[in-house]
Amino acid sequence: MAAVGTGWLIFLNLFAYKEPDKPQSSKSVLETLKGVVLVLKDFRFILMIVIYSGFWILYFQMFDTVLWYLKDYMDMTPVDNVVNAFLGIFVNNPNWKFDAEHVTVINALTIIILQLFVSSIVKNKKALPTMIVGIALGTIGMGMLAISTYAWVFMAGMIIFSIGEMTAHPKFISYVGLIAPADKKALYLGYSFLYGVIGSGIGGVLGANLYVHFVDNLKSPGTLWFIFSLIGVATIIGLMLFNKFLAPKKV
Repeated sequence: MAAVGTGWLIFLNLFAYKEPDKPQSSKSVLETLKGVVLVLKDFRFILMIVIYSGFWILYFQMFDTVLWYLKDYMDMTPVDNVVNAFLGIFVNNPNWKFDAEHVTVINALTIIILQLFVSSIVKNKKALPTMIVGIALGTIGMGMLAISTYAWVFMAGMIIFSIGEMTAHPKFISYVGLIAPADKKALYLGYSFLYGVIGSGIGGVLGANLYVHFVDNLKSPGTLWFIFSLIGVATIIGLMLFNKFLAPKKV
């Protein structure tokens, strides 16, 4: 299905797309490589990415610790009953069950349904304060897992986290575009994806080790989610300090 869904774009590209004229570049390869080094020497830019990566440590828990927690602790019967009651309108004796893969479905479906609405609300807001609000929502969503093992609390936490993600991340991309020098916007946007390298690299190792210690050994999953919520709070504080002392005032 993925091959069909993307493969047909070859024909769209061949018959309906016209490559725009590329501006002539007067830079040599050496000058371009120097630009790469200059990006890494941009202290404010790199610091902002490192701070923002804290949120993605939380995000990448959706692919390991949250799924393990679902399997080990959650009883999703209330959600199953509602979905099966709805499906029962169309088929006999439905037997749908909420499983690990549906966690990412919640995330994607929430974004598909609400992204335009959320974007219309925040489109004229300043980038960094909006990012902070989004990360705060994501932190609240993650923190909700610490307060209850009830199925609908779990669902609400995932939905709120997804709203936080769709609030914060587009503004992050926008912010990078605003602060990048005019001739280096593509370079800065490319390096901005370091948040994913840092977030997944730390998030996977940290999540696995914390899960083994606090959940498998100590049987205290609430402590695990409390720790991740503190990471979210630290990210918020870091961005607030960055916004106050280092961020360009125009953005």
